[in-house]
Amino acid sequence: MSNNNNNDLQSRREADYERFKTAAAYTFLVASPILIALPPRKLDNLTVLLTGAFCISANHLTHERTGRSIMDRIEARIAKNPISAMNELPSERAREIQAQLKAARDAQIRDRTVVGEELDKLKARQESEKPALERIWMGGESEGWKERRMREEQKALEEGRGYGDLIKEHIWDVWTWGKKEDGEEGTEEGKSD
Repeated sequence: MSNNNNNDLQSRREADYERFKTAAAYTFLVASPILIALPPRKLDNLTVLLTGAFCISANHLTHERTGRSIMDRIEARIAKNPISAMNELPSERAREIQAQLKAARDAQIRDRTVVGEELDKLKARQESEKPALERIWMGGESEGWKERRMREEQKALEEGRGYGDLIKEHIWDVWTWGKKEDGEEGTEEGKSD
């Protein structure tokens, strides 16, 4: 009978401990961002500790609700390596065919045997085959962008414009998404004279 009481006591303690962990996790999940946002806002040891408490609490609550923690999910993605998994084809023959198709597409673009809309489609497909990180980092720039930029810079300097004008032009291109408006460019030149 005392053995049964010990088991009941042990199970109650375990249940109390789990409730405590859950309550503490909810508390830190709510309180940590609030305490981080209070003045003085600075990156110090307390901020790092509160951020860690927030992450551990979120991880615990996710594990409690779904059975898998955030870290388990991240580890599964890293182990699976989705970038290489997307590039893998089912067989060696499929890889060979893909390589042949890519070579034929590159040859068509290089030899300019296709024109117009077909050429645009081939270039878009070629661009989409680049790794996602490279597409994000390079934006819409194609090969030889540094040389084009250097030629534009040299031409502008020969015309008597300075680096400030070049910077303004680049900012304007970003602001207008590359659309050139002749009327506004003329007024800016008039202002700078």
